[in-house]
Amino acid sequence: MRILISIAAVALAASTVAPAFAADRISDSELVRASRCLGLAKASSLGEADATALQALVKTQSRGRDPLVQNRVASAERNASAQADKAKDDVKASLIAERDGACKALTSSSGGA
Repeated sequence: MRILISIAAVALAASTVAPAFAADRISDSELVRASRCLGLAKASSLGEADATALQALVKTQSRGRDPLVQNRVASAERNASAQADKAKDDVKASLIAERDGACKALTSSSGGA
Protein backbone atom coordinates (compact mmCIF):
# COMPACT_ATOMS: atom_id res chain seq x y z
CA MET A 1 0.00 0.00 0.00
CA ARG A 2 2.84 2.38 0.81
CA ILE A 3 4.34 1.77 -2.61
CA LEU A 4 1.06 2.63 -4.28
CA ILE A 5 0.77 5.86 -2.27
CA SER A 6 4.38 6.76 -3.11
CA ILE A 7 3.79 6.18 -6.82
CA ALA A 8 0.64 8.31 -6.70
CA ALA A 9 2.51 11.12 -4.92
CA VAL A 10 5.29 11.08 -7.50
CA ALA A 11 2.79 11.08 -10.35
CA LEU A 12 0.94 14.01 -8.81
CA ALA A 13 4.15 15.96 -8.32
CA ALA A 14 5.22 15.29 -11.92
CA SER A 15 1.86 16.41 -13.27
CA THR A 16 2.17 19.77 -11.54
CA VAL A 17 5.71 20.36 -12.86
CA ALA A 18 5.01 19.37 -16.49
CA PRO A 19 2.71 22.28 -17.35
CA ALA A 20 5.24 24.79 -16.01
CA PHE A 21 7.96 23.28 -18.19
CA ALA A 22 5.69 23.19 -21.23
CA ALA A 23 4.95 26.89 -20.89
CA ASP A 24 8.67 27.72 -21.16
CA ARG A 25 9.21 25.46 -24.15
CA ILE A 26 9.41 27.07 -27.59
CA SER A 27 7.97 25.40 -30.67
CA ASP A 28 10.05 23.19 -32.94
CA SER A 29 10.05 25.83 -35.68
CA GLU A 30 11.21 28.51 -33.24
CA LEU A 31 14.01 26.19 -32.11
CA VAL A 32 15.10 25.64 -35.72
CA ARG A 33 15.00 29.42 -36.27
CA ALA A 34 17.12 29.95 -33.12
CA SER A 35 19.61 27.40 -34.41
CA ARG A 36 19.84 29.25 -37.73
CA CYS A 37 20.52 32.42 -35.76
CA LEU A 38 23.21 30.58 -33.81
CA GLY A 39 24.87 29.61 -37.09
CA LEU A 40 24.80 33.25 -38.19
CA ALA A 41 26.15 34.46 -34.85
CA LYS A 42 29.03 31.98 -34.95
CA ALA A 43 29.96 32.78 -38.57
CA SER A 44 33.22 34.71 -38.46
CA SER A 45 32.62 35.94 -42.01
CA LEU A 46 29.77 38.13 -40.69
CA GLY A 47 31.90 39.79 -38.04
CA GLU A 48 31.95 39.63 -34.28
CA ALA A 49 28.74 38.59 -32.50
CA ASP A 50 27.92 37.24 -29.05
CA ALA A 51 26.36 33.80 -29.47
CA THR A 52 26.12 33.01 -25.75
CA ALA A 53 22.38 33.60 -25.32
CA LEU A 54 21.52 31.71 -28.51
CA GLN A 55 23.80 28.83 -27.56
CA ALA A 56 22.12 28.53 -24.16
CA LEU A 57 18.66 28.76 -25.71
CA VAL A 58 19.34 26.07 -28.31
CA LYS A 59 21.05 23.77 -25.82
CA THR A 60 18.28 24.07 -23.23
CA GLN A 61 15.41 23.84 -25.69
CA SER A 62 16.90 20.89 -27.60
CA ARG A 63 16.63 18.58 -24.61
CA GLY A 64 13.96 15.95 -24.98
CA ARG A 65 13.11 16.81 -28.59
CA ASP A 66 12.38 14.23 -31.23
CA PRO A 67 15.55 13.10 -33.05
CA LEU A 68 14.16 14.41 -36.35
CA VAL A 69 13.75 17.86 -34.81
CA GLN A 70 17.27 17.68 -33.39
CA ASN A 71 18.57 16.83 -36.87
CA ARG A 72 16.72 19.84 -38.33
CA VAL A 73 18.21 22.02 -35.59
CA ALA A 74 21.77 20.88 -36.31
CA SER A 75 21.21 21.22 -40.05
CA ALA A 76 19.85 24.76 -39.71
CA GLU A 77 22.97 25.88 -37.85
CA ARG A 78 25.32 24.26 -40.39
CA ASN A 79 23.40 25.65 -43.37
CA ALA A 80 23.33 29.20 -41.96
CA SER A 81 27.05 29.10 -41.28
CA ALA A 82 27.76 27.81 -44.79
CA GLN A 83 25.47 30.44 -46.30
CA ALA A 84 27.30 33.16 -44.35
CA ASP A 85 30.70 31.88 -45.48
CA LYS A 86 29.68 31.99 -49.16
CA ALA A 87 27.78 35.29 -49.00
CA LYS A 88 28.80 38.30 -51.04
CA ASP A 89 28.17 41.94 -50.13
CA ASP A 90 24.36 42.31 -50.45
CA VAL A 91 23.55 38.86 -49.07
CA LYS A 92 26.09 39.32 -46.29
CA ALA A 93 24.43 42.60 -45.31
CA SER A 94 21.01 40.95 -45.16
CA LEU A 95 22.38 38.08 -43.03
CA ILE A 96 23.96 40.56 -40.63
CA ALA A 97 20.64 42.43 -40.44
CA GLU A 98 18.84 39.15 -39.70
CA ARG A 99 21.38 38.24 -37.02
CA ASP A 100 21.27 41.67 -35.38
CA GLY A 101 17.49 42.13 -35.73
CA ALA A 102 15.24 39.09 -35.78
CA CYS A 103 17.73 36.88 -33.97
CA LYS A 104 18.23 39.32 -31.10
CA ALA A 105 14.46 39.67 -30.82
CA LEU A 106 14.16 35.88 -30.60
CA THR A 107 16.47 35.66 -27.58
CA SER A 108 14.85 38.59 -25.79
CA SER A 109 11.30 37.27 -26.35
CA SER A 110 12.20 33.79 -25.06
CA GLY A 111 13.64 35.14 -21.85
CA GLY A 112 17.23 34.38 -22.87
CA ALA A 113 16.85 30.65 -22.32
